[in-house]
Amino acid sequence: LEKVKGGIPWLFQEIVEGGEKAVTPEMYEGFGKITEFRYGPSVVSNVLPHGQLRTLETLGESWGFLKTDTAVVFLDNHDTQRSSPQLTFKNGALYTLANIFMLAHPYGYPKVMSSYNFETGDQGPPDVPVHGTSGLACFNGPWVCEHRYTEIANMVAWRHAAGSSSEIQNWQNFEGGSGVFFCRSSSACVALNRWEKSWEVVVHTSLPPGMYHDVMRDNNISACPLVHVRSDGWADLHIPPMSAVAFHINAMVPQNPAPPLVPQKPAHSGVHGKTKILEIIGISALA
Repeated sequence: LEKVKGGIPWLFQEIVEGGEKAVTPEMYEGFGKITEFRYGPSVVSNVLPHGQLRTLETLGESWGFLKTDTAVVFLDNHDTQRSSPQLTFKNGALYTLANIFMLAHPYGYPKVMSSYNFETGDQGPPDVPVHGTSGLACFNGPWVCEHRYTEIANMVAWRHAAGSSSEIQNWQNFEGGSGVFFCRSSSACVALNRWEKSWEVVVHTSLPPGMYHDVMRDNNISACPLVHVRSDGWADLHIPPMSAVAFHINAMVPQNPAPPLVPQKPAHSGVHGKTKILEIIGISALA
């Protein structure tokens, strides 16, 4: 466990909800976080068809789910991606889009899947390590490594920037509900496009005015295209098909700093025939 941050693993309970079972997840809420198995199918059923993203604004406790500070939410795991594969890495961009939503929406504690390629349900893991002598065996290799997808990895940072606030601000629906935009507090905003075509939209954000990087486009944030939030909070977005635009306070382009103070020589002025030295006081500001 020395490689785990702080040496302490993060633990949660896996309890399956459903049917007439005597044991329910709610019975174990006092012992720690619990897997919310109803979450994945609910998200997937509103991501697969067009026009249903708009219904996900209230996703959470009002849907009969566990309390948000208890629930561990996920789209798929090592069992469901084989036994009931509604949406997995094999669905490509649609699966990535659902993960972007999961990481952006405030309900629950999101758990990202990391898989290996398989053809049959009982197929074992690859016989090569993820980190091999020839490099990383991910993506086009035997390991899928969904957690390394640019969009998913950068949305983890987006969620950290959004903070712990469960407040959703400025939710807006577009394209008949196949496109949505929302912000978390005044720190992070995201737009999702379920259509197979790109669209342009003007959105009202909750972020301070300035230039922000769209973190969906590149692992190198500084190489990502820019989103301009104007002084009135509005911004023009171009959202590619089956994709998203996401920006947050930690991806804001720094404004030009004020020029440094230039040391000056003391000024002299004659007072009653004598010389008076005027002190020049330098004032610095902490960033």
